[in-house]
Amino acid sequence: MTQLFRNDALTGRRALVTGASRGIGAAIASRFASLGAEVVLAADDAPGLEDTKNAIIAAGGSATTEVVDLTDQEAIADLAGRHDDVDTLVNNAAPAQQPFPLLDAPDELWDKMFALNFWAPLRLIKAIVPSMIKAGGGCVINISSISARNPAPRVAPYASSKAALEIVTRVAAMELGPNGIRINSIAPSMVRTQRTQAMLDDPAFAASAVARVPMGRLAETEDVAGAAAWLASDAASFVTGQVLAIEGGSSVGTYSHVPPKAR
Repeated sequence: MTQLFRNDALTGRRALVTGASRGIGAAIASRFASLGAEVVLAADDAPGLEDTKNAIIAAGGSATTEVVDLTDQEAIADLAGRHDDVDTLVNNAAPAQQPFPLLDAPDELWDKMFALNFWAPLRLIKAIVPSMIKAGGGCVINISSISARNPAPRVAPYASSKAALEIVTRVAAMELGPNGIRINSIAPSMVRTQRTQAMLDDPAFAASAVARVPMGRLAETEDVAGAAAWLASDAASFVTGQVLAIEGGSSVGTYSHVPPKAR
């Protein structure tokens, strides 16, 4: 892990990270804790949350867990009520979507994508930000995807839900900036996680995925965690309403492959 911040850069902060049982969420929570934040880990995977918590505590950090169904509006309200001292919210929890042709995608699939990728973050913002305002300010980080702006075929429900989340990010930044609330999104490309590893075990798929990235590799969870730590820190105190792409340059052009290295 590249060390950019002082070890106490987030000391005194209390962060709620959803989807923290594994992958990107676990990496963000661990990075925040390593910088001094107290983290609340939220997901519906109790064993995974315990694994993340134990790893944070073993490294000298502070973490508690909340097993919660983020598609349940009452559960979100209860969660917010128990943690009204949170000053940093990371909306990371998201479902996977198998490729599905647009004309065949059932309503249930659209509902599933929007339930976690749009409604859960929006409801958490509405439930938690009022307490941030009373406390004088706060920070929200929404984990989006480059699919929101550069979608691939057969992932319309997923991409649409992430695009909707980015609109909320920008509108909320305008409305809540006067209250000292900063709201930004991070849009990663494919990240190497437990969830994506099954696809990446296919050599042809892995080679194709890497070939689209000018930097010549896939994103790692620590790449996203580093961006989140910066957005949460005082170093980004004048940054709001932005979508930070963590994608190795894969969305800057329209080519499906990267040319050889320049001389």
